[in-house]
Amino acid sequence: MLDWTERPPDATYDLHGQTVVEAVGNAARFLRVQAKVRKGGMVRLITGRGRAGGGAPIRTRVRTLLKNLREREEVVRDYLLEDSEGSFLVRLR
Repeated sequence: MLDWTERPPDATYDLHGQTVVEAVGNAARFLRVQAKVRKGGMVRLITGRGRAGGGAPIRTRVRTLLKNLREREEVVRDYLLEDSEGSFLVRLR
């Protein structure tokens, strides 16, 4: 059986071009909807890697969102920052 991270994602959401506040709110809504329609599925959230020397505020805040949703056992079963460091794979509950 394949590891969950080796499966292709069921859906992808690109957060580029959004403010940090918009990206976090939209990511939370996306994850909640996907968890309802794709129970146990996997999605990709594209956050980008940030600007050179400027950090990655969207990635940082989305990581916090994912951690909180996993700890509360709400929506997120597990997540992984991909090798490119510009996206997360998220396994839904």
